[in-house]
Amino acid sequence: MKNWLGHSLLALSGFRHAPVRRVYLKQVYFTANEAAWLMFLIGFALGGIVVAQLHGQYGQSRDAAMRLLGSLTFTELAPFLTVLIIMARSASAIAIELASMRINGEVRELGRMNIPVNSYLVLPRVFGMMSSSMLLTACMAFGAMLGGILMIAGWDASYQVLAIERVLRVSEVALCLAKAASFGLAGGILACHAGLHVQLSATEIPRAASRAVMRGLFALFALDLCWAFV
Repeated sequence: MKNWLGHSLLALSGFRHAPVRRVYLKQVYFTANEAAWLMFLIGFALGGIVVAQLHGQYGQSRDAAMRLLGSLTFTELAPFLTVLIIMARSASAIAIELASMRINGEVRELGRMNIPVNSYLVLPRVFGMMSSSMLLTACMAFGAMLGGILMIAGWDASYQVLAIERVLRVSEVALCLAKAASFGLAGGILACHAGLHVQLSATEIPRAASRAVMRGLFALFALDLCWAFV
């Protein structure tokens, strides 16, 4: 336990170095920044669909429909769907990148230069995935709320926006971000593991990508089940 804690603290200390922070920011940029509008638009459409179903077909009032949308979106739909997309989009990219570096001998050369692989390669990508999951989940969740408000209120949307605190609780927002962080952290760890633990053959690269996505999806469903009992 002490050895594991020591290795973890040593890896985290890598953020002191500018190259590690630069890799982390690049990971956040490619994972979160390039997909932010896509997640917002998906959330916007999702919110409109859910509210239309609740209000139109099931006879829920406007406030009840918005409360249900807020609860469903922040506690379940937004973190799950966001990380599901991230797994398919970014986990495979991380695995391919690291597998290529290992096969081409770049990982071995880093070790020869006494550059810690965990600090330079794994740490910024794992925390980049975690941070990106939280940011994109927030984009999807608030996009869903806006889509639901516009669908149910139309031109009276300004009133619903000002009264958003009536249908959204701080605990739901905290749970949403915590779930997104845990999903992203698990996905990042599994993607890095799949990329760095390959045989020295070019045919292993697509296999690493496949393993990263499949293991990440399994972890996503397993963690979501665990959160259901919290």
